[in-house]
Amino acid sequence: MPRLMITLGIVFLSLPGLIPQRVMAADHLVRVGVLAHRGKDEALKAWSPTARYLSREIPGYNFVIVPLNNDDIGPAVEYRDVEFVLTNPGSYAELEYSFGATRIATLKSNTPQGGYSVLGAVIFSRAGRADIQTLADLKGKRFMAVHENAFGGWWLAWREFKRQGIDPHKDFKRLQFAGFPQDDIVLAVRDGKADAGTVRTDLLESMALAGKINLQDFRILNPQQAEGFPYALSTPLYPDWAFAVLRHTPEKLAQLVTIALLKMPLGDPAASAGAYAEWTVPLDYHSVQQLMMELRVGPYRNYGKLGYLDLLKQYWMWITAALAIILALAAAYAYVLRLNRKLSSTMKHLEQEIAQRQRIEQDLLKTRDDLERRVAERTTELARINEELESRVARRTAQLISAMQRLEAEMKGQRSSSEAE
Repeated sequence: MPRLMITLGIVFLSLPGLIPQRVMAADHLVRVGVLAHRGKDEALKAWSPTARYLSREIPGYNFVIVPLNNDDIGPAVEYRDVEFVLTNPGSYAELEYSFGATRIATLKSNTPQGGYSVLGAVIFSRAGRADIQTLADLKGKRFMAVHENAFGGWWLAWREFKRQGIDPHKDFKRLQFAGFPQDDIVLAVRDGKADAGTVRTDLLESMALAGKINLQDFRILNPQQAEGFPYALSTPLYPDWAFAVLRHTPEKLAQLVTIALLKMPLGDPAASAGAYAEWTVPLDYHSVQQLMMELRVGPYRNYGKLGYLDLLKQYWMWITAALAIILALAAAYAYVLRLNRKLSSTMKHLEQEIAQRQRIEQDLLKTRDDLERRVAERTTELARINEELESRVARRTAQLISAMQRLEAEMKGQRSSSEAE
């Protein structure tokens, strides 16, 4: 801690030379939206001293408090109606997810045992209700909470109900959201207008300290023990409220506000007015996100049942890679298909050529066989004709020889006759 204070002191002393002329401009209005969980008047009373503290610590700027309820805070951030927000963990987690809010400090609540940077919720009934001893006894009863989107005033209790197998929306006779201030829920349970209720930790003790209630009139349901935590508790503990900067807020101004908050001394009047001890470095709000995922609330209302846009948003890298692979496979398939078609066409053409050649070969073979048959027939016929001619020639030759022999004999006879005469 001494080293931190020394470092902050050095940085703080060097600020005048680092602050640009625009930051040093006079009366520059800076609006700090505060979730008014106990009503707007109480919010102004509790947090205006902190705004005045920041105005003193950061010359040239006039910080003002803008009280907001659960329904107002989102639009105020979206439409840039505030430059900073101070809100509960659930509200901060939603603003971080939806609008890029960034926590710069976490509140440390003031307790008799010192500062605590955690909070929880308390679930309670009237002490005289013998029929309500445990959370399971709340089935069929009237239950009151702050708001359906309230972190300490509903979500923490809801998670405990869910873990014990209780569905408040089905098992309760009536689930009523009373809104701010949370004090009204405590009074409604005390006066019998509700059988049980839930508020953030330290509220019962604060109201008792102010003389509004008697703690003996209430029974704490599902009591929990956390080492050193001084308040009645029914749930696990979570990081306390976050002081967050918004996207449109100048970075230099955010740095100045962070330094001013972290160097606020213990016992400062601003801290006393806000009933807190001091500010600490921003805590890890992962447990808050886990709770919201489990309950499917805030930005995680569709967690586990993704729509097309959510699916694209959460898995766009994998989807892109899968699409690229599918496109590559499709292109390869198209290429192979085109090759197959070309190959099939070529094969069909070759088959046609082969069939044509086979037909031609068959025709040639048939023609050859026909020619051979005709040649054989012609040869046979010529041989027969030749034999006939040879036979005729032989007969004619024999006839001629015979005729010549007769003629020669006759001529010899005639010569002999002539010689005889």
